[in-house]
Amino acid sequence: MTNKNMKYHLVYGREYLDSSEKYDPYFYSYSTIFRNVPADLVPTLMSFKDKIKNYCDKNYKEEATNFQNRTVVKILSNKEYYKTYKDVYGESTLGTDSNNLFEDYGQRYNTRQFFKYDFNPEFTNLYSYENLNNLNKEKHYGN
Repeated sequence: MTNKNMKYHLVYGREYLDSSEKYDPYFYSYSTIFRNVPADLVPTLMSFKDKIKNYCDKNYKEEATNFQNRTVVKILSNKEYYKTYKDVYGESTLGTDSNNLFEDYGQRYNTRQFFKYDFNPEFTNLYSYENLNNLNKEKHYGN
């Protein structure tokens, strides 16, 4: 966390069971709480990470019956948060879908439970469906 231009993202995840999945039946569903956090605010986030997790655990409105009673709060870098299928699989037969985001952390939504603030909404707009295929990620990752 030494690059002052880097942005970080605080996400809350809940683990679920997909009984139809044979080899890896467990998955996390994530919600972004803070997006595009400047590097100088990350120590503050780290100090509140456990409190944030406890608050989310206590106040989450759960409707799913396959919740596994495991949760996590993570701080992700831009490379993790905005990773695309192309980043994971390289140039392949994915075609135009290769620039879709690989993980769903709620990058494009401000409506999921506990979302609080986007420190740079213009940056987030770069990752809209319209802009993803035209994105020069090296320029925008901050490293």
